[in-house]
Amino acid sequence: MNRLLPCFAAVAIIADPVAAANAPSKAERDRQISEIVFKNYPPRALAAGEQGAVFFVVELDRDAHPISCQVTHGSGHPLLDAETCELIVQHAVFKSARDAHGRLTKTKAEGVVNWAILGRAQEPINPIPLTDNTAPEKQICKKTVRAGTLAGVERTCMTATEWARRTDQMKQSWDDLQGRKGSTSGLPPCVEPCGTTLSNILSDPDFTGNSPPR
Repeated sequence: MNRLLPCFAAVAIIADPVAAANAPSKAERDRQISEIVFKNYPPRALAAGEQGAVFFVVELDRDAHPISCQVTHGSGHPLLDAETCELIVQHAVFKSARDAHGRLTKTKAEGVVNWAILGRAQEPINPIPLTDNTAPEKQICKKTVRAGTLAGVERTCMTATEWARRTDQMKQSWDDLQGRKGSTSGLPPCVEPCGTTLSNILSDPDFTGNSPPR
């Protein structure tokens, strides 16, 4: 498992910096980071002055894109804990890992987001171990069809509960569509076997598209 190096300042996201010849200056990078931080700081936590460090583990694919993110130690503030992995999968940048043969490989990395409000004294880091019952739901990332396209894909990250809700909504939409077509087309009923059925498509664990399967 890789231990990541500090990348963010105001919210200290621990991540491997990606080297670039035209990297912005530290002042410009801090300004950009501050904007990201305060756009994502939970409003109720900010209003209540809540601060603290949240530790996480993120799984990365061969291209260093997040596959999943799980909070392991909390800050004592559930809102900050719940927001941490969403911030990581949306904004953190990681460095690709290679195996002993120089080939790109999947990896895991651990880090910490130190939620801090500018102008206020920072809280001492006091990580609170979390269990399956007390930790926020893991963020799970999948490739999905980009809305409005036939072939474009994008990475979407949600919790298992949100993925299940989305699947149920898609099934309901297809059920409604089938019902309308069945009542107006006048076509004879399909007798098995008759090709791939809707239930087979929607039960495919790899299907997560936004658009109707083709």
